[in-house]
Amino acid sequence: MKRVFGIAAVVVSVVVAVLLHTRVQDWLWTHPWTHSFLVAVPTIALAVIAFLEWRHSGEANTLRDKANELRRENIILIEALDTERNRHLGQIAAHTKPALTQAERNSNLLRKHIGANVKVTDEKDWNWSSTPEIVEVSEDNIVTLFTPRGFTSSSASAVRVHCNNLEITEFAEGSCPLRIKVLKKYGADVSLGEITKWEDRNKPMAAPVVPKGGMVRNATYGKAGSDEVRSLHVYAAKDGGNLFVLEAVPGGTFTGNNVEISKTFMLLQVEYEAAGFTHRGSGTGGGSQYPLYVKT
Repeated sequence: MKRVFGIAAVVVSVVVAVLLHTRVQDWLWTHPWTHSFLVAVPTIALAVIAFLEWRHSGEANTLRDKANELRRENIILIEALDTERNRHLGQIAAHTKPALTQAERNSNLLRKHIGANVKVTDEKDWNWSSTPEIVEVSEDNIVTLFTPRGFTSSSASAVRVHCNNLEITEFAEGSCPLRIKVLKKYGADVSLGEITKWEDRNKPMAAPVVPKGGMVRNATYGKAGSDEVRSLHVYAAKDGGNLFVLEAVPGGTFTGNNVEISKTFMLLQVEYEAAGFTHRGSGTGGGSQYPLYVKT
């Protein structure tokens, strides 16, 4: 529109120049009304051009408003399409995600109960004498059950089980929220000495070194239908003092006076019997002036 206005102004200027610089001007001087007409032409033309410009400006504003409205509607549609697409992608991902294995389901359940004690039975439904604590569940789906040294256990130990080889029942009993049946252990039991907390497993233990003298007591235990044998051997101190060494297989080595070693001996024997082992034989060695209070 500005271009049209410029062209019109040039045209008017040319016309006026022609009229004022040719013989036509003589005729114009003899007809005064033409002066007024010629003077009014630019004003009228400018008014017409302004009106047309105003109309076109209004139309342009209307078109801009419609364009903005269409852009807003387009943005709303794009957002709706993105939301719907993401919802469908989520559904596709949920349907294509591989199902959890039994080991993974067991691992997830055990992780919810880290720090809790559990009731445990072996593959023959024999109850463990202790209620171990769930202390770790690895990314490889291996759970670690920790038993501290205490009334039910003469030494601390850790048992590992792959989560494929256990059955879990969510049945609370006392402070134990779960029941676990261990079908097969993962590796050998780990003896942890006399610690009472899992956090102390890496702390150095200052156990006294006792030179062994003669054996004063021994006992062996077996299980029906199994070649596994467990044994307890007690040795007196070489210097003849009130100090003894108890070697338990499995179980580790313990030292203490005659009363402490007698308690440990009996606790281990109870654990063996609770695991299905029975007494196969026992004997005594050289005497000691400090008696042991054990029965087999």
